[in-house]
Amino acid sequence: MPPFRHILTYAQYAALRHPTPYVVEVGDAASRLVLFGAPHGTDPAHPVFDQIEAAFEQLAPGAALHEGTAPRLEAQREVAIRRHGEAGLIRWLAARAGFASASMDIPLPAEARLLRRALPLPEALLFLVVRQLASYNRKTARVDFDGYFGDFFARIAPGLGLAAIDWPMVEAAHRALLGRPLAARQVTALQTDPMRAELLTQRIARRSNRLRDAYMLRRLLAARAAQARVFAVVGVSHAVMLEPALRAAAAAPAMTTVRG
Repeated sequence: MPPFRHILTYAQYAALRHPTPYVVEVGDAASRLVLFGAPHGTDPAHPVFDQIEAAFEQLAPGAALHEGTAPRLEAQREVAIRRHGEAGLIRWLAARAGFASASMDIPLPAEARLLRRALPLPEALLFLVVRQLASYNRKTARVDFDGYFGDFFARIAPGLGLAAIDWPMVEAAHRALLGRPLAARQVTALQTDPMRAELLTQRIARRSNRLRDAYMLRRLLAARAAQARVFAVVGVSHAVMLEPALRAAAAAPAMTTVRG
């Protein structure tokens, strides 16, 4: 069975109980991949950031990957975390170690194209924007809202087949599809939680995450083929769902280290 077939389904994931963080280690002394599954956040005082840094330093990787769009490299660790969460820390740690980190996620323009092929335009647009609003709202150091979303709209518009995106367009889609006005500053990750199915955006999140998990697996396997030691950080559910596929690809017996 190809390794991609081993990625857990949501029904399989829902039947599991796992600690957070969830750390998957594949390989041996000569070639190791560490996939650190973390809760998303941007509070530098949260112990998970020290845990990520300690695991990174212990492995001393030659490649480092993160979820989401590659963030700007920040000069200070605290700023990197407050503005960009786990991805910001990974970029900061890799730069300190003398190399550049990279995203293992589907580039936003490509994801927009894939979702638009599968969904009506208002649904694809609304999902992408609501997910990004949740990401923006959980930051503890936020950049300018209008500039941030101006850049985001420009990034996804071509993939959706749009010349431009504005807030009235998003608000109209939100009202039509979710039945209520958009309160942009109050959107949370609940609206795109793939483990729930009450909202249209939650159901779309499942489709999006399946695409992203398959893409992440390819990126992880390519990185492991190119480097002896690879460190990657993702949301905890991605780590759990990808673990069986990583093991299948490595053709190795179960050797997970899980730390709660």
